[in-house]
Amino acid sequence: MNQHRTHFEDLPNELFGIIFEYLAPHDLLHGFKKLNRRFQSILIQQPLSLPNNRSMSYKLYCNYLTKIIPRYISQIVYLHLSERRAPHAVQQFIDNVPLDSQFWPALKAVTIEDVPRDVFETLLADCSFLANIQSLTLDSGFQLYHCDEYNECDDFGIVIPILDSLPELRSLYLRIVNRPVIYVNSTSHELSSRMDIHQNLQILSINDCSRELLVEFLNNGYLPQLRQLHVSITCHKRSDMSIDLPNPIPLKQVFAPELRQVNIKLFTGVTWFLIFFEDLQRHSQLDCFNLSGHVRFTNNSSFPRVAALQRWLTLTKSNIFQFRMKLSANYNLGAQSVLEDICAEYRRATGDEYSAGYGNIDIRYPEMSFSYPPVKDDNIADEPVVMDEGEDNSTSSDNNISDEPVVMDVDESNSTTSDEWFRGEPLDENIKEMELSECDYVNNGLFKELQEIPCWHRLQRITIDYEVPMNENYVFGKKLTRLAHVVQCSPQLRELYIEQNLQYGRALASNTELGILLACKLEVFCYTVSHDNSSLGDLAQIVDTLFSHSSLPPCLKELILKVNGHPSTWLSTKHLVRWIAKLFKRFPVLIHFTLNCQPREAYEDNEYSLSKLAPKWFGVSLLSRRIRPGQIEYRHKPHSLDIWL
Repeated sequence: MNQHRTHFEDLPNELFGIIFEYLAPHDLLHGFKKLNRRFQSILIQQPLSLPNNRSMSYKLYCNYLTKIIPRYISQIVYLHLSERRAPHAVQQFIDNVPLDSQFWPALKAVTIEDVPRDVFETLLADCSFLANIQSLTLDSGFQLYHCDEYNECDDFGIVIPILDSLPELRSLYLRIVNRPVIYVNSTSHELSSRMDIHQNLQILSINDCSRELLVEFLNNGYLPQLRQLHVSITCHKRSDMSIDLPNPIPLKQVFAPELRQVNIKLFTGVTWFLIFFEDLQRHSQLDCFNLSGHVRFTNNSSFPRVAALQRWLTLTKSNIFQFRMKLSANYNLGAQSVLEDICAEYRRATGDEYSAGYGNIDIRYPEMSFSYPPVKDDNIADEPVVMDEGEDNSTSSDNNISDEPVVMDVDESNSTTSDEWFRGEPLDENIKEMELSECDYVNNGLFKELQEIPCWHRLQRITIDYEVPMNENYVFGKKLTRLAHVVQCSPQLRELYIEQNLQYGRALASNTELGILLACKLEVFCYTVSHDNSSLGDLAQIVDTLFSHSSLPPCLKELILKVNGHPSTWLSTKHLVRWIAKLFKRFPVLIHFTLNCQPREAYEDNEYSLSKLAPKWFGVSLLSRRIRPGQIEYRHKPHSLDIWL
């Protein structure tokens, strides 16, 4: 029997082009450059993307920016410019790479992450190389290193210059920390009136967007081609959450004729948004409308009753319209009955006992068809139920948002499954992120459901927190066994974020099974200490023990430790030298280490400032040969230290 063998080089050029799309430029060029003429001709035509530098060493990323990009500049279709894990790297890019558009004929998308404000302004001012891009992501959000440099910017001051400078933009994704809008010489309308109508933008995603910006942009027709809107609404202070917002002027359909998908994360004003988008719903224009966030019930502001929401939902004649209102909820003192009454009404209306209650309201339409009409209940008042919607007390995994730059999933509304799972939701084996509280999934039987799923195929990140103070006799053993089950059944797991006390950490470190599993899976590990006073040494001992159980070296690339002990109880140059060196020895492939200290004010402008101690740590570490010359780069703030290897 004749057997025909196909060799790798026998594949057609078109297939090689597809294969090469999955390779980072460094790996592609290193493996195939100058191999032969055929591959050389393929590489010359191959589009190249500068990937996220999260898993890169500092030297490799700078090599990309200053060596690879200048040589292959005409083939670059995507740039990821970041100083989140590479201090001064983007400035090196500006100094070494021409920014004239004639050198960037293929560039279509750019991400700018955690760069100094003056660097961002330089990129935008000398933006000829950005002039023809179709997608821009800017991440300067909370907890990033350069976040404070944007303190004087509100969302008007960021969004308008971007849109005016980039007329070809189709998609704009912003993660910013929006400051309170203070109009000194101009009103919000006057600010937006200086903006030109943008004829091409189709997707707008803003994390931390003011209501003023949303209204001005949409109500005045500045974005006539907008099809997808994803915004998280700013709430600056707790008092804002209790303000009963006046009803808005509804957005006229003529000003947003192409808008099909709306995703709003809010902390007040459910009724406000229903009224604002009512005209689009009446014209059967919306394909999906999602509301998420948190609401707090009081007796001062309105929340839609079933009849009002049902009326709004049935305004449309579209047979593809999808609606979801997913809110965490709690109440002020004396308003518990208000929350219970409205949840009971929604449960009766939907016929679904899980649609409202236990701190969550989750209404889906048309899956929940309101086929069960509300029954008159003497215990429910006839007047509108009122509430104060706000105060996000739900647990969060951000860090969050991730540790990645935020680009909201614009296809999320069309998917049948969510990328994230949080407590209180049905389990989905295809999620990418899971938030667990040990006591939750042990005490309410969730572990039984977890066991019924043999494999979490896409799970990449687990966040664990604990909301109840623990006594000294609390035992974690069985809870950690449950966590080990989830970890073992998650082949794609790469990240673990924990907010716990030291007792939990020590129990975790003593669990051999978990230590072996985590050592071979995790690339990112973050531990935030709550409740206890802690030092770097406390956490370093826990982490070192946890990852010592495996006979193979850990594959961890990023380690984030957040301590909360007062610096007078632990912080010294000697302490930093000893424990940082121990961590470096434990993790041979580590490329990024972050130490974050709270409370921040305890480290400001005194002998405990890490800005003063970091250079001393570096000098002592060099002299004692704990680190080699040229091995690391570092930067510091009074309360934080970032190190790159």
